[in-house]
Amino acid sequence: MINLHKQSILQATFLLTLVTLISKVLGFVREMSIASVFGAKTITDAYVVAQVLPATLAGLVGGALTTVFIPVFLEQKEKYGEKQAWEAANTIISVSIVYLFIATVFALIFTYPFITLIAPGFSQERRDLTVLITRMMLPGLVVYGLLGLFTGLLQSYKHFFIPAIGGLLFNIFIIGFVLLFGKRFPAGSLALGNLMGILSQVVIAFWYLKKRMSHLGWHIDFKHPAIKQTLYLMIPILIGTSAGYLNLIVDRIFASGLPEGSISALNFAARVRDLPISLFASSIATAVYPTTSELVANNEIDKIKNILNKILNFTWLIIIPASVGLIVLDQNIIRLLFERGAFDARATYLTAGALKFYSLGLFAIAASPIVARTFYSFQDTVTPVVVSFISIGMNIIFNAILVKVMALEGLALATSISGSISFILLIYLLRRKVGSIRGKVLIVDFLKITISSMIMGVFVWFLKNWLYRYRLDGIYELLTLGFIIIAGCLVYIFLIFLLKIEGGKQLEEIIRRRIKVLKRR
Repeated sequence: MINLHKQSILQATFLLTLVTLISKVLGFVREMSIASVFGAKTITDAYVVAQVLPATLAGLVGGALTTVFIPVFLEQKEKYGEKQAWEAANTIISVSIVYLFIATVFALIFTYPFITLIAPGFSQERRDLTVLITRMMLPGLVVYGLLGLFTGLLQSYKHFFIPAIGGLLFNIFIIGFVLLFGKRFPAGSLALGNLMGILSQVVIAFWYLKKRMSHLGWHIDFKHPAIKQTLYLMIPILIGTSAGYLNLIVDRIFASGLPEGSISALNFAARVRDLPISLFASSIATAVYPTTSELVANNEIDKIKNILNKILNFTWLIIIPASVGLIVLDQNIIRLLFERGAFDARATYLTAGALKFYSLGLFAIAASPIVARTFYSFQDTVTPVVVSFISIGMNIIFNAILVKVMALEGLALATSISGSISFILLIYLLRRKVGSIRGKVLIVDFLKITISSMIMGVFVWFLKNWLYRYRLDGIYELLTLGFIIIAGCLVYIFLIFLLKIEGGKQLEEIIRRRIKVLKRR
């Protein structure tokens, strides 16, 4: 019997948040390195667009395999035992490698027409550069698929640490390649750094699995029941997950006709916006998914609804004030993070504008994966797909309207509007599926959190204007911005306890537990 350390949702979330924090710090060092060496210029635009095809295929396949593999593996284990479950796992891994290799060959063949389709506004020079970088990164598709499966295996045993630390290596490799070879080999440094970063994650995951799990092996059987079940569940998830990437492609198509640097500015703004999501919301969604899958298998629906309610509340408790902070401090944050080297004041202005409007929909974009994974726990992969494509349609419409009057900022606002509507639809459909999820309590706490965040935002705005009366540079700007953020957090914490928000009680309990642990030490 395999004995992996099982972590509770709270423990897993804390661990993932801690590791993700370190990874995100490195992620920003990565983005800062790219911004400093290349700026918001042609090479950066080309790299951002070049990532679309490999990242789309890798995200679709790797993400879908992880999502589907967990309930399939746990169901096999529950019904037939661990040995049978591992036979199914080995079959899925082996067959997936074959399919991924074929997919990579086709992707290499159709790279040029795909880039022409998604970047119609590119000049021939930018298009050729984008095609070159894309083809250099495409072999990583097979590696991404393996990473998704290995991650699913580890998370099935509620072991989250090894997959989490992979992101650290990914960032380290890209930073190293960009800084060492960026000036001499711009395209090669970005593409090879990306490939080596992905490969390092798979090597560590494989080493850990092989060392502790003797069941891992090669087994091809295209007719195995687990293959049919995986494909059956994957197809709706692939279609649904593709919605997010189609949204990305749509944004790139509209942005390719805007001035040079617009695509890069959107990318840098999205990186900053995604920080609170990946740091906190994604950690929760990852940690809770195996638990909800088990609860569904045991038909404990009331527990699932209770967990969902608490997690949405707790997610908003962090995400909403973060979004307000990003809106109020948009230019200050972007200038501090990126404005150096080739990244100039114009790039800061473009990126900050996009960040402000991206942040408006942060509450919905952060919460949607949590709700979607609840559907996946019920092995309902169709509902999120339908909602995703409704979201794509709305995004295209809003993009077409807003880009004409707001340019780059219009694309960011369109993403926020369509994401918010998508989240509302998911919640409505989930309520119809499982019954009441204490929606009135959620709405009341959402409003309380929003009010507290807005009051905090006003305080931060006045404090910022007072402290930034004079031009600040270097360490002084860092210290000033840090002071403003800490002061804003203190005001917000006071308000959530004053308004007796339910999530505040959970936060207080966590803090007290940590204090007790520290006292015992």
